[in-house]
Amino acid sequence: MKNYLFFLVSLSLIFFSLGSCQEDEAEEVERIQLVDPNEGDPSDDLGQINFTNWKVTLPVDTNNDSKPDEYFPSQLKDGGYRSLEPLQGWMYDDSDADGILFHVTYSGAGATTTNSPYPRTELRELINTSNSRDNWNLASGGEMRLRMKVVHATDNYGTGSLNKDRFIIAQIHGIVPPAEMSRLGLSSDSAPPLLKMQWRDGYLYAYKKTLRDENTTGDDLYSRSNTIWTDISHNFGYVGYEPFDLEIKASAGRLDVEVNGNTHVFQDVSLAKWKFDSYFKAGVYMQSTDERSAATVKLYALEVTH
Repeated sequence: MKNYLFFLVSLSLIFFSLGSCQEDEAEEVERIQLVDPNEGDPSDDLGQINFTNWKVTLPVDTNNDSKPDEYFPSQLKDGGYRSLEPLQGWMYDDSDADGILFHVTYSGAGATTTNSPYPRTELRELINTSNSRDNWNLASGGEMRLRMKVVHATDNYGTGSLNKDRFIIAQIHGIVPPAEMSRLGLSSDSAPPLLKMQWRDGYLYAYKKTLRDENTTGDDLYSRSNTIWTDISHNFGYVGYEPFDLEIKASAGRLDVEVNGNTHVFQDVSLAKWKFDSYFKAGVYMQSTDERSAATVKLYALEVTH
């Protein structure tokens, strides 16, 4: 009966448009989408998330090696993440079958990365699945598009004015290129994040690294020190707990960030001087070490191109 009613409504719309002038017809056909109401939104398709070039970092250390647990593309892709018992509770299909949930909470020592005290359930791009030091730079560029929503955020029990705990949902992270590591005699390839997209009490902010002194040159540009780099920000407004679309375009000397159709362009000397290689990240990266802190996001779609 439902299908029959849908056919009658569709047929009526078609006859109505045929009775209009050609100009009105074109406008009406474009506006009216004769889509079966029983079909879901095409963007709500788990098949759009291809984990071929992603690994995930969890906020736990189950093997006691003083590092957060990680799972790699060969384990995640083609639905493999669904059968990984250790991922349950951290990265798993939503019961609505329209997205993947990423949950994080503070689990104590050993469950955070070397250069951060904060926990994460976060995807990390691997353009070369056998070598994480093989990454891209701004000259070659990259674009990440995702659809996400925040499902839950705990109250902020720490100091400050925020009502809810804050967390990062997407990044462009920096990394020292292998050739420069060798030249500078560095033991770590650690570098600052170029861009962080942070959820703060329902508002989505972009934080971009910028030089404190735009005259900085040479090897000082490879420092991750806060004496060299700081953040500038842009507030994209309130997204709350509703789905939002994010698109990040990185190119030489320029970052275009778009949230729900609103675009902000970062373009300055600091971007032109950015020497680090880069990789994309997406998920939920807590910015609290309080044991009560937790957050959950739902990822509907994720795509990266270079």
